[in-house]
Amino acid sequence: MGETQKKQTDRQVFLDVLRVTATIAVVMMHTVSGVLYGYFDMNGYERRIKAFRAIIDATSWSVPIFLIVSGYLLLNPKKRITWKDTFLKYCRRIILVLILFGIPYAVLELVGYLHTFEWWMIPRGIKNTAMGRSWSHMWYCYLILILYLVTPLLKWILQKVPKAAVYALMAILALGVSILPYIEVLFVWPRFLAIPDQGIYLFYFLCGYLWSVSEHRPNKKEGIACLSLFFVILLLEMGSRFVEGYELDMAYGYPPTLLAALLLFHACWTFQKLAAQRSKAEAGTSAFLLKVVAFMNPLCFGIYLIHPAFLNLFYKILKISIMNFRFYWGTPLFFCIAFFGAAFSTWVLRLIPPMRKYVL
Repeated sequence: MGETQKKQTDRQVFLDVLRVTATIAVVMMHTVSGVLYGYFDMNGYERRIKAFRAIIDATSWSVPIFLIVSGYLLLNPKKRITWKDTFLKYCRRIILVLILFGIPYAVLELVGYLHTFEWWMIPRGIKNTAMGRSWSHMWYCYLILILYLVTPLLKWILQKVPKAAVYALMAILALGVSILPYIEVLFVWPRFLAIPDQGIYLFYFLCGYLWSVSEHRPNKKEGIACLSLFFVILLLEMGSRFVEGYELDMAYGYPPTLLAALLLFHACWTFQKLAAQRSKAEAGTSAFLLKVVAFMNPLCFGIYLIHPAFLNLFYKILKISIMNFRFYWGTPLFFCIAFFGAAFSTWVLRLIPPMRKYVL
């Protein structure tokens, strides 16, 4: 194995691959959801509605992947995180993000609603951001801030309890915030379980921990099987949108999304474990992709933060969207505008040392 390939293996490049892939998926999801759930009259566009919802279903695993990756890194017993690290490194970053992005977005929301700018919008934007009412995609920043705050305590608890207790908690969470809610909605049953839906985020976070301490030795067939099942689930989810009478909206906790996220992560984790056994020929064929991933990985967080600015510019201000084009042209067009526009903006912002070090 070459030195470059060894370094890529040592730093667990599969996490970078997952981040980049999930970022692409979340931009695609917002590209179509911004039309489907935005300010557009979708009457008479039933086929497009189904196609948009199918795309949302097929990309909903993206946010769970982010959470699993975070759990894998932060809850790993080999990674020491003190309360000082929590506040001065992790939480500080998110607070700066909310100040530099959340507040302007909240102000822009007021400007877009009233079609004018007034100075009172700045303090109102600060208040709205503090209360979690910035642009909708910023909810993830509040979630990750909470997870950062509880990480030292979680790490301490996980060191004290047996792994069997963790698996028991995971089973309860999977049943209470995924399986039963899905059945209740699918069959229109009354809700009879009191576990909050937000528990699914803890489930994904803990999944990352379990992979970080796993001693399982996977094989290539296992990885291929997981990846194949991942694509089967996506196809089934997309196909279900064209079944008459199926109107169930996507949720990050529903079993199809949960299974897709776990299968994709396990497949990539498996291939990472097997990376040391790859031949030089195989390493050479993946060298270009590894370079692309290495370049894109530092941009992912910025792409997530910035891409809605491009979508809102076209959808809300310029009044140009996918609906102005044929579906097969408009969807990739606006995805590219949002993704590459945000990627370039992030690259430029990262040229500013404080932004690169403390924010992006």
